[in-house]
Amino acid sequence: MKRLLLISYPFPPNSSAGAVRSERFARYLSGLDWDVEVISIRPRKDLYADTRRLEILGQKVRIHMTRTIDPWLWLSDKNPGNRFLRAVRSALMEIFSFPDHMLLWVPFAVSKGLSIFKERGFDAIYTTSPPHSTHLAGLILSKLTGKTWVCDFRDPWTLNAYRDKGGWRRYGLIIERALEKQVIENAALVLSNTHANHKNLLKAFPKLDPEKVTYVPNGWEEFENTAAVLSPDHKLTIVHAGTFYPKFKPYALFYALCAWKEGNHHPDVSPLNSGDIRILLLGSRDEQTANTVKELNLSDIVEIKPWTALDEARGIMSGADILWTSLGTGQESATYVPSKIFEYIATGKPILGFFPEGEARRIIEETGAGKVFTSDAPEPIIAYLDRLIKLKKTGRIETIYRPDSDKIQSLKMSSILKQFSDQLLYAIRHR
Repeated sequence: MKRLLLISYPFPPNSSAGAVRSERFARYLSGLDWDVEVISIRPRKDLYADTRRLEILGQKVRIHMTRTIDPWLWLSDKNPGNRFLRAVRSALMEIFSFPDHMLLWVPFAVSKGLSIFKERGFDAIYTTSPPHSTHLAGLILSKLTGKTWVCDFRDPWTLNAYRDKGGWRRYGLIIERALEKQVIENAALVLSNTHANHKNLLKAFPKLDPEKVTYVPNGWEEFENTAAVLSPDHKLTIVHAGTFYPKFKPYALFYALCAWKEGNHHPDVSPLNSGDIRILLLGSRDEQTANTVKELNLSDIVEIKPWTALDEARGIMSGADILWTSLGTGQESATYVPSKIFEYIATGKPILGFFPEGEARRIIEETGAGKVFTSDAPEPIIAYLDRLIKLKKTGRIETIYRPDSDKIQSLKMSSILKQFSDQLLYAIRHR
């Protein structure tokens, strides 16, 4: 049996999307004859703790939670009373967010990794980002132990289309690119979770061996409990699970509903009756989303629920008619694939997506998992919703879901991680 050291800042009981991918890697690899040791951060007491994910891991995976030092987090809770102190606070937060505010966790992760190596040893190291500073822990440990190291990019680092590159940050970017180069050149395998990010890495680092960069999508797995939480009724129920990213302008569905409500639609479309549709937002905690709902006068249609445990969220999704995901239709989000797409695929429910031509749209349409709009124009969206409401009223809403079972199965987490396990074993043997 081979031993793997998995280092991930987000890990259960953290309930973020990054934690889900890391937990699945640990769980599935432990079922493929890997002895897995996890290093992660101690959970914050002010954040939701999804302890159910830890229970699923059971005794198969050893988890080591370490402390850290995070001045940025401490400063973010402060609200100075005068302009000068606010300016000082902002400057310090900028300093302590380079390359991210989790940087000072690296010494704690390295120390724990060396302790595990001395006590039990390991054959390979896996690090996942963001936060991208996590890879520095992998780089250091691989140098000190001589063991095979894999770095996994859930999101791009310096190639992120939305990172601020203006002002003084352009100098920081130079340093970060040098760090990223060291990470990529020293890792035995570089994982990317989208084809687009895979191509961008090879383009940005032309000397990189293409065999070293591998595509490992998030994938999906069967739900342990798919009992629907929502009570069936006549309303078309659309669920959005997880966080919105306002910078992507993801609210086309809201704007279309507002236009429909105000009577701005094609004559062939029925007037909107708010009793025919409801939108449920699970875990949307940002103020901009709540304010958008209020400003567009959609509070009678849209309900915002607090963060829920993953199993409960899955039950709610399983009871929905449509599952909504959006990164906006701007081309800047073309390389991104929200992990919720794979959660949605697992429910067997149709997806309503808002994306540009790119990776997310390709996955949804090639698998037959749903409908994607590549424009924010309200009329086509209104016409589609009108059709869905009519199908719901006649009991035929299920007819819009026509998945390609072979392509759906190819994205199953168990088969994806079996391939990765084989690749990792090969990398160890040929180090």
